[in-house]
Amino acid sequence: MARRRMDVADLEIGMDVAELDRPWIDSPFLFQGFVVQTADELELLRETCRYVYVDDDRREEDAEDRTIRLSINMRPQANPERGGAEWRRIAMEERRAGFERELQRMHAVREHARGYVKNLMQDVRFGRAIDTDRARQVVTEMVDTITAQPDAALWLTQLKQAHEYTAQHSINVAVLSIAFAAHLGYGPEQLKLIGLGALLHDVGKMRIPPSILDKPGRLTAQEFEVIKRHPVEGYEIVKGTGDVPPQSLEIIRYHHERVSGRGYPDGLRGDQISTAVLLTAICDVYDAITSDRVYHHGIPADQGLNAMYQMAPSDFGRELVQEFIKCVGIYPVGSLVELGNGAIGVVMTRDPLNRLRPVVMLLRDSRGRDYLPRRFVSLAAQAELDHERDWTVRRVVDARQIGIDMHALAADELLSGGHQVVHI
Repeated sequence: MARRRMDVADLEIGMDVAELDRPWIDSPFLFQGFVVQTADELELLRETCRYVYVDDDRREEDAEDRTIRLSINMRPQANPERGGAEWRRIAMEERRAGFERELQRMHAVREHARGYVKNLMQDVRFGRAIDTDRARQVVTEMVDTITAQPDAALWLTQLKQAHEYTAQHSINVAVLSIAFAAHLGYGPEQLKLIGLGALLHDVGKMRIPPSILDKPGRLTAQEFEVIKRHPVEGYEIVKGTGDVPPQSLEIIRYHHERVSGRGYPDGLRGDQISTAVLLTAICDVYDAITSDRVYHHGIPADQGLNAMYQMAPSDFGRELVQEFIKCVGIYPVGSLVELGNGAIGVVMTRDPLNRLRPVVMLLRDSRGRDYLPRRFVSLAAQAELDHERDWTVRRVVDARQIGIDMHALAADELLSGGHQVVHI
Protein backbone atom coordinates (compact mmCIF):
# COMPACT_ATOMS: atom_id res chain seq x y z
CA MET A 1 0.00 0.00 0.00
CA ALA A 2 1.15 3.55 -0.77
CA ARG A 3 1.85 5.52 2.39
CA ARG A 4 2.07 9.29 2.51
CA ARG A 5 2.47 12.01 5.12
CA MET A 6 -0.56 14.23 5.78
CA ASP A 7 -1.20 17.18 8.06
CA VAL A 8 -3.98 16.35 10.52
CA ALA A 9 -5.93 19.39 9.31
CA ASP A 10 -6.34 17.61 5.97
CA LEU A 11 -7.52 14.29 7.41
CA GLU A 12 -10.99 13.06 6.53
CA ILE A 13 -13.29 10.34 7.83
CA GLY A 14 -12.60 7.06 6.04
CA MET A 15 -8.83 7.52 5.77
CA ASP A 16 -6.58 4.72 7.00
CA VAL A 17 -4.09 6.11 9.57
CA ALA A 18 -1.05 3.81 9.51
CA GLU A 19 1.48 5.82 11.53
CA LEU A 20 1.52 8.82 13.86
CA ASP A 21 4.12 11.56 14.35
CA ARG A 22 4.90 10.02 17.78
CA PRO A 23 5.08 6.53 19.29
CA TRP A 24 1.67 4.85 19.52
CA ILE A 25 2.24 4.16 23.23
CA ASP A 26 2.43 7.93 23.79
CA SER A 27 -1.02 8.46 22.27
CA PRO A 28 -4.61 7.69 23.31
CA PHE A 29 -4.90 5.07 20.55
CA LEU A 30 -4.28 1.56 21.85
CA PHE A 31 -3.11 -0.24 18.72
CA GLN A 32 -1.24 0.74 15.61
CA GLY A 33 -3.31 1.47 12.51
CA PHE A 34 -7.04 2.18 12.16
CA VAL A 35 -9.57 3.69 9.79
CA VAL A 36 -11.00 7.02 10.96
CA GLN A 37 -14.73 6.36 11.42
CA THR A 38 -16.13 9.24 13.46
CA ALA A 39 -15.83 12.98 13.94
CA ASP A 40 -14.66 12.34 17.52
CA GLU A 41 -11.76 10.23 16.27
CA LEU A 42 -10.88 12.89 13.74
CA GLU A 43 -10.90 15.59 16.41
CA LEU A 44 -8.81 13.46 18.78
CA LEU A 45 -6.19 12.92 16.07
CA ARG A 46 -6.05 16.67 15.45
CA GLU A 47 -5.61 17.34 19.19
CA THR A 48 -2.90 14.70 19.54
CA CYS A 49 -0.76 15.00 16.40
CA ARG A 50 0.55 17.53 13.92
CA TYR A 51 0.77 15.03 11.07
CA VAL A 52 0.19 11.33 10.38
CA TYR A 53 0.93 8.80 7.64
CA VAL A 54 -2.03 7.37 5.76
CA ASP A 55 -2.42 4.40 3.44
CA ASP A 56 -4.13 5.39 0.23
CA ASP A 57 -5.71 1.95 -0.23
CA ARG A 58 -8.55 1.97 2.28
CA ARG A 59 -9.06 -1.36 4.02
CA GLU A 60 -12.17 -2.86 5.53
CA GLU A 61 -12.47 -2.51 9.28
CA ASP A 62 -12.23 -5.91 11.00
CA ALA A 63 -13.83 -6.93 14.30
CA GLU A 64 -10.80 -6.02 16.41
CA ASP A 65 -10.55 -2.56 14.82
CA ARG A 66 -14.23 -1.98 15.50
CA THR A 67 -13.81 -2.95 19.17
CA ILE A 68 -10.84 -0.64 19.53
CA ARG A 69 -12.69 2.23 17.82
CA LEU A 70 -15.75 1.79 20.05
CA SER A 71 -13.58 1.64 23.16
CA ILE A 72 -12.02 4.98 22.19
CA ASN A 73 -15.42 6.57 21.58
CA MET A 74 -16.77 5.29 24.92
CA ARG A 75 -13.96 6.82 26.96
CA PRO A 76 -14.90 9.63 29.34
CA GLN A 77 -14.18 13.08 27.93
CA ALA A 78 -10.83 14.48 28.98
CA ASN A 79 -10.44 17.89 30.55
CA PRO A 80 -9.33 20.06 27.59
CA GLU A 81 -6.84 21.85 29.85
CA ARG A 82 -5.14 18.57 30.66
CA GLY A 83 -4.95 17.44 27.05
CA GLY A 84 -2.70 14.53 26.07
CA ALA A 85 -1.69 13.59 29.61
CA GLU A 86 -5.30 12.77 30.51
CA TRP A 87 -5.76 10.66 27.41
CA ARG A 88 -2.47 8.95 28.05
CA ARG A 89 -3.56 8.00 31.55
CA ILE A 90 -6.86 6.61 30.26
CA ALA A 91 -5.01 4.58 27.64
CA MET A 92 -2.69 3.28 30.34
CA GLU A 93 -5.67 2.05 32.35
CA GLU A 94 -6.84 0.05 29.38
CA ARG A 95 -3.38 -1.39 28.89
CA ARG A 96 -3.40 -2.27 32.60
CA ALA A 97 -6.59 -4.29 32.13
CA GLY A 98 -4.82 -6.30 29.43
CA PHE A 99 -1.81 -6.67 31.70
CA GLU A 100 -3.96 -8.12 34.47
CA ARG A 101 -5.54 -10.65 32.13
CA GLU A 102 -2.07 -11.78 31.08
CA LEU A 103 -0.97 -11.84 34.73
CA GLN A 104 -3.65 -14.36 35.58
CA ARG A 105 -2.83 -16.35 32.46
CA MET A 106 0.87 -16.40 33.43
CA HIS A 107 -0.03 -17.45 36.96
CA ALA A 108 -1.83 -20.49 35.55
CA VAL A 109 1.20 -21.33 33.39
CA ARG A 110 3.49 -21.02 36.45
CA GLU A 111 1.27 -23.37 38.43
CA HIS A 112 1.51 -25.91 35.62
CA ALA A 113 5.29 -25.47 35.56
CA ARG A 114 5.46 -25.74 39.36
CA GLY A 115 3.68 -29.09 39.30
CA TYR A 116 6.00 -30.36 36.58
CA VAL A 117 9.20 -29.23 38.33
CA LYS A 118 8.16 -30.83 41.62
CA ASN A 119 7.48 -34.14 39.85
CA LEU A 120 10.77 -33.76 37.97
CA MET A 121 12.72 -33.35 41.20
CA GLN A 122 11.10 -36.44 42.68
CA ASP A 123 11.79 -38.47 39.53
CA VAL A 124 15.47 -37.54 39.54
CA ARG A 125 15.87 -38.22 43.26
CA PHE A 126 14.42 -41.72 42.85
CA GLY A 127 16.25 -42.51 39.62
CA ARG A 128 13.15 -42.52 37.42
CA ALA A 129 13.08 -41.36 33.79
CA ILE A 130 12.24 -37.69 33.38
CA ASP A 131 9.34 -36.50 31.23
CA THR A 132 10.89 -34.21 28.62
CA ASP A 133 7.70 -34.12 26.53
CA ARG A 134 5.90 -32.38 29.39
CA ALA A 135 8.89 -30.06 29.80
CA ARG A 136 8.47 -28.98 26.18
CA GLN A 137 4.76 -28.40 26.75
CA VAL A 138 5.48 -26.22 29.79
CA VAL A 139 8.11 -24.21 27.91
CA THR A 140 5.82 -23.69 24.91
CA GLU A 141 3.17 -22.26 27.24
CA MET A 142 5.82 -20.00 28.80
CA VAL A 143 7.01 -18.70 25.44
CA ASP A 144 3.45 -17.93 24.33
CA THR A 145 2.56 -16.00 27.49
CA ILE A 146 5.89 -14.25 28.03
CA THR A 147 6.13 -12.92 24.49
CA ALA A 148 2.53 -11.66 24.76
CA GLN A 149 3.13 -9.74 28.01
CA PRO A 150 6.67 -9.96 29.43
CA ASP A 151 5.94 -7.57 32.31
CA ALA A 152 3.28 -9.89 33.74
CA ALA A 153 5.75 -12.78 33.66
CA LEU A 154 8.53 -10.70 35.21
CA TRP A 155 6.17 -9.46 37.95
CA LEU A 156 5.57 -13.00 39.15
CA THR A 157 9.29 -13.82 39.34
CA GLN A 158 9.49 -11.36 42.26
CA LEU A 159 7.06 -13.40 44.38
CA LYS A 160 9.37 -15.84 46.11
CA GLN A 161 9.14 -18.14 49.10
CA ALA A 162 12.32 -19.56 50.64
CA HIS A 163 10.86 -22.99 51.36
CA GLU A 164 10.16 -23.56 47.65
CA TYR A 165 13.40 -22.06 46.37
CA THR A 166 14.60 -24.89 44.12
CA ALA A 167 11.35 -25.25 42.16
CA GLN A 168 10.73 -21.50 41.98
CA HIS A 169 14.30 -20.84 40.89
CA SER A 170 14.05 -23.24 37.95
CA ILE A 171 10.82 -21.58 36.81
CA ASN A 172 12.11 -18.05 37.34
CA VAL A 173 15.31 -18.69 35.41
CA ALA A 174 13.24 -20.09 32.53
CA VAL A 175 10.92 -17.06 32.57
CA LEU A 176 13.76 -14.55 32.78
CA SER A 177 15.77 -16.34 30.09
CA ILE A 178 12.86 -16.44 27.67
CA ALA A 179 12.05 -12.77 28.30
CA PHE A 180 15.70 -11.77 27.93
CA ALA A 181 16.22 -13.84 24.78
CA ALA A 182 13.06 -12.33 23.27
CA HIS A 183 14.43 -8.87 24.13
CA LEU A 184 17.61 -9.78 22.26
CA GLY A 185 15.60 -10.78 19.18
CA TYR A 186 15.58 -14.58 19.32
CA GLY A 187 12.74 -16.26 17.40
CA PRO A 188 10.06 -18.57 18.87
CA GLU A 189 11.85 -21.86 18.20
CA GLN A 190 15.11 -20.54 19.68
CA LEU A 191 13.17 -19.27 22.71
CA LYS A 192 11.83 -22.78 23.26
CA LEU A 193 15.33 -24.29 23.14
CA ILE A 194 16.66 -21.69 25.59
CA GLY A 195 13.62 -22.06 27.83
CA LEU A 196 13.98 -25.84 27.93
CA GLY A 197 17.64 -25.62 28.94
CA ALA A 198 16.85 -22.95 31.53
CA LEU A 199 13.97 -24.93 33.05
CA LEU A 200 16.19 -28.01 33.39
CA HIS A 201 19.45 -26.21 34.20
CA ASP A 202 19.62 -27.29 37.85
CA VAL A 203 18.24 -30.81 37.52
CA GLY A 204 21.63 -32.18 38.58
CA LYS A 205 21.18 -30.63 42.05
CA MET A 206 18.69 -33.38 42.83
CA ARG A 207 21.68 -35.75 43.05
CA ILE A 208 23.30 -33.59 45.76
CA PRO A 209 22.64 -34.67 49.37
CA PRO A 210 20.16 -32.24 51.04
CA SER A 211 22.61 -31.82 53.92
CA ILE A 212 24.94 -30.04 51.47
CA LEU A 213 22.40 -28.44 49.13
CA ASP A 214 20.44 -26.83 51.98
CA LYS A 215 23.29 -26.29 54.43
CA PRO A 216 22.66 -23.01 56.31
CA GLY A 217 26.35 -22.37 57.01
CA ARG A 218 29.44 -21.94 54.86
CA LEU A 219 30.34 -24.90 52.65
CA THR A 220 33.65 -26.66 53.12
CA ALA A 221 35.99 -27.02 50.14
CA GLN A 222 34.93 -30.66 49.79
CA GLU A 223 31.25 -29.78 49.92
CA PHE A 224 31.68 -27.11 47.27
CA GLU A 225 33.32 -29.67 44.99
CA VAL A 226 30.18 -31.78 45.34
CA ILE A 227 28.03 -28.76 44.42
CA LYS A 228 30.20 -28.10 41.37
CA ARG A 229 29.30 -31.52 39.97
CA HIS A 230 25.65 -30.61 39.40
CA PRO A 231 26.01 -29.17 35.86
CA VAL A 232 27.59 -32.38 34.57
CA GLU A 233 25.17 -34.55 36.57
CA GLY A 234 22.24 -32.67 35.06
CA TYR A 235 23.73 -32.82 31.58
CA GLU A 236 24.14 -36.60 31.77
CA ILE A 237 20.63 -37.11 33.17
CA VAL A 238 18.97 -35.06 30.44
CA LYS A 239 21.24 -36.25 27.64
CA GLY A 240 20.30 -39.79 28.59
CA THR A 241 16.73 -39.19 27.47
CA GLY A 242 18.00 -38.91 23.89
CA ASP A 243 15.50 -36.25 22.84
CA VAL A 244 16.80 -32.92 24.15
CA PRO A 245 18.53 -30.68 21.57
CA PRO A 246 22.24 -29.81 21.92
CA GLN A 247 21.61 -26.09 22.55
CA SER A 248 19.45 -26.94 25.57
CA LEU A 249 22.04 -29.45 26.81
CA GLU A 250 24.78 -26.80 26.54
CA ILE A 251 22.83 -24.51 28.85
CA ILE A 252 22.53 -27.29 31.44
CA ARG A 253 26.23 -28.16 31.34
CA TYR A 254 27.78 -24.70 30.98
CA HIS A 255 25.54 -22.28 32.93
CA HIS A 256 28.31 -21.85 35.55
CA GLU A 257 31.04 -21.08 33.02
CA ARG A 258 32.36 -17.51 32.99
CA VAL A 259 34.04 -15.43 30.27
CA SER A 260 37.17 -15.05 32.43
CA GLY A 261 37.67 -18.83 32.43
CA ARG A 262 37.10 -19.08 36.19
CA GLY A 263 33.81 -20.94 35.92
CA TYR A 264 33.07 -24.67 36.04
CA PRO A 265 32.94 -27.51 35.10
CA ASP A 266 35.21 -27.09 32.05
CA GLY A 267 36.82 -23.69 32.54
CA LEU A 268 35.57 -22.32 29.22
CA ARG A 269 36.36 -18.70 28.44
CA GLY A 270 35.30 -15.89 26.11
CA ASP A 271 33.80 -16.96 22.81
CA GLN A 272 33.84 -20.61 23.86
CA ILE A 273 30.61 -19.84 25.74
CA SER A 274 27.54 -19.21 23.59
CA THR A 275 25.29 -16.20 24.09
CA ALA A 276 22.40 -18.54 24.90
CA VAL A 277 24.42 -20.01 27.78
CA LEU A 278 25.57 -16.60 29.04
CA LEU A 279 22.12 -15.03 29.01
CA THR A 280 20.80 -17.99 31.02
CA ALA A 281 23.75 -17.68 33.42
CA ILE A 282 22.89 -14.00 33.98
CA CYS A 283 19.28 -14.91 34.78
CA ASP A 284 20.44 -17.73 37.06
CA VAL A 285 22.68 -15.46 39.13
CA TYR A 286 20.20 -12.57 39.21
CA ASP A 287 17.38 -14.74 40.55
CA ALA A 288 19.68 -16.45 43.05
CA ILE A 289 21.04 -13.26 44.62
CA THR A 290 17.60 -11.63 44.83
CA SER A 291 15.97 -14.69 46.46
CA ASP A 292 15.85 -15.76 50.09
CA ARG A 293 17.80 -18.94 50.75
CA VAL A 294 18.37 -20.98 53.89
CA TYR A 295 21.78 -19.34 54.22
CA HIS A 296 21.08 -15.73 53.19
CA HIS A 297 18.39 -13.13 52.56
CA GLY A 298 17.92 -12.01 48.98
CA ILE A 299 18.90 -8.47 48.09
CA PRO A 300 16.46 -5.98 46.46
CA ALA A 301 16.22 -6.08 42.68
CA ASP A 302 18.05 -2.79 42.11
CA GLN A 303 20.97 -3.96 44.24
CA GLY A 304 20.93 -7.22 42.32
CA LEU A 305 21.26 -5.33 39.03
CA ASN A 306 24.13 -3.28 40.44
CA ALA A 307 25.86 -6.48 41.56
CA MET A 308 25.37 -7.97 38.09
CA TYR A 309 26.89 -4.88 36.53
CA GLN A 310 29.94 -5.21 38.76
CA MET A 311 30.32 -8.89 37.82
CA ALA A 312 29.87 -8.24 34.12
CA PRO A 313 33.47 -7.80 32.88
CA SER A 314 34.79 -11.02 34.40
CA ASP A 315 31.67 -13.17 34.29
CA PHE A 316 29.26 -12.37 31.47
CA GLY A 317 30.46 -9.42 29.39
CA ARG A 318 29.34 -5.85 30.02
CA GLU A 319 27.21 -5.41 26.88
CA LEU A 320 25.08 -8.46 27.64
CA VAL A 321 24.46 -7.36 31.24
CA GLN A 322 23.54 -3.87 30.03
CA GLU A 323 20.95 -5.46 27.75
CA PHE A 324 19.62 -7.47 30.68
CA ILE A 325 19.15 -4.29 32.68
CA LYS A 326 17.25 -2.78 29.74
CA CYS A 327 15.11 -5.93 29.60
CA VAL A 328 14.03 -6.02 33.26
CA GLY A 329 14.04 -2.25 33.74
CA ILE A 330 16.04 0.15 35.89
CA TYR A 331 13.28 -0.35 38.45
CA PRO A 332 12.40 -3.98 37.73
CA VAL A 333 8.77 -5.01 37.50
CA GLY A 334 7.67 -6.16 40.95
CA SER A 335 10.04 -3.81 42.79
CA LEU A 336 8.70 -1.93 45.80
CA VAL A 337 9.50 1.78 45.46
CA GLU A 338 9.25 4.95 47.50
CA LEU A 339 8.23 7.98 45.47
CA GLY A 340 9.49 11.52 45.86
CA ASN A 341 6.21 12.48 47.51
CA GLY A 342 6.65 9.77 50.16
CA ALA A 343 4.10 7.28 48.80
CA ILE A 344 4.95 3.58 48.50
CA GLY A 345 4.07 1.55 45.41
CA VAL A 346 4.98 -1.57 43.49
CA VAL A 347 6.20 -1.38 39.88
CA MET A 348 3.63 -3.04 37.62
CA THR A 349 4.82 -2.30 34.09
CA ARG A 350 7.56 -0.31 32.43
CA ASP A 351 7.10 2.77 30.30
CA PRO A 352 9.52 2.43 27.35
CA LEU A 353 9.56 6.21 26.86
CA ASN A 354 10.13 7.00 30.53
CA ARG A 355 12.45 4.40 32.03
CA LEU A 356 12.67 6.34 35.30
CA ARG A 357 8.89 6.69 35.64
CA PRO A 358 7.18 3.28 35.40
CA VAL A 359 3.55 2.38 36.03
CA VAL A 360 3.00 1.61 39.72
CA MET A 361 0.27 0.36 42.00
CA LEU A 362 0.18 2.71 44.99
CA LEU A 363 0.00 0.90 48.33
CA ARG A 364 0.54 3.58 50.99
CA ASP A 365 0.41 7.35 51.06
CA SER A 366 3.10 9.63 52.47
CA ARG A 367 1.68 9.21 55.99
CA GLY A 368 1.76 5.43 55.86
CA ARG A 369 -1.95 4.94 55.32
CA ASP A 370 -3.05 2.15 52.97
CA TYR A 371 -4.64 3.11 49.68
CA LEU A 372 -7.98 1.30 49.66
CA PRO A 373 -8.79 0.40 47.00
CA ARG A 374 -5.37 0.16 45.39
CA ARG A 375 -4.52 2.92 42.93
CA PHE A 376 -2.76 2.50 39.59
CA VAL A 377 -0.84 5.40 38.09
CA SER A 378 1.53 6.07 35.26
CA LEU A 379 4.18 8.18 36.97
CA ALA A 380 4.98 9.91 33.68
CA ALA A 381 1.34 10.87 33.07
CA GLN A 382 0.75 11.75 36.71
CA ALA A 383 3.74 14.11 36.70
CA GLU A 384 2.15 15.99 33.79
CA LEU A 385 -1.19 16.21 35.59
CA ASP A 386 0.08 17.07 39.07
CA HIS A 387 2.95 19.57 39.27
CA GLU A 388 2.66 20.07 43.02
CA ARG A 389 3.88 16.63 44.07
CA ASP A 390 7.02 14.70 43.16
CA TRP A 391 6.10 11.64 41.05
CA THR A 392 9.65 10.36 40.53
CA VAL A 393 11.04 7.21 42.12
CA ARG A 394 13.21 8.14 45.10
CA ARG A 395 14.49 4.65 45.92
CA VAL A 396 13.71 0.94 45.93
CA VAL A 397 12.70 -0.33 49.37
CA ASP A 398 12.83 -3.73 51.05
CA ALA A 399 9.33 -5.12 51.59
CA ARG A 400 10.38 -6.83 54.81
CA GLN A 401 11.60 -3.60 56.36
CA ILE A 402 8.25 -1.86 55.91
CA GLY A 403 6.04 -4.85 56.62
CA ILE A 404 4.61 -5.59 53.17
CA ASP A 405 4.04 -9.23 52.16
CA MET A 406 4.44 -9.20 48.40
CA HIS A 407 3.18 -12.76 47.97
CA ALA A 408 -0.01 -11.99 49.89
CA LEU A 409 -0.39 -8.75 47.96
CA ALA A 410 -0.34 -10.59 44.64
CA ALA A 411 -2.86 -13.16 45.82
CA ASP A 412 -5.16 -10.51 47.28
CA GLU A 413 -4.98 -7.74 44.72
CA LEU A 414 -4.04 -9.29 41.39
CA LEU A 415 -4.72 -12.96 41.15
CA SER A 416 -8.16 -12.59 42.70
CA GLY A 417 -9.00 -9.66 40.41
CA GLY A 418 -10.96 -8.08 43.22
CA HIS A 419 -9.71 -4.48 43.14
CA GLN A 420 -10.93 -1.41 41.36
CA VAL A 421 -9.27 1.60 39.80
CA VAL A 422 -9.36 4.94 41.56
CA HIS A 423 -7.93 8.15 40.14
CA ILE A 424 -5.87 10.49 42.26
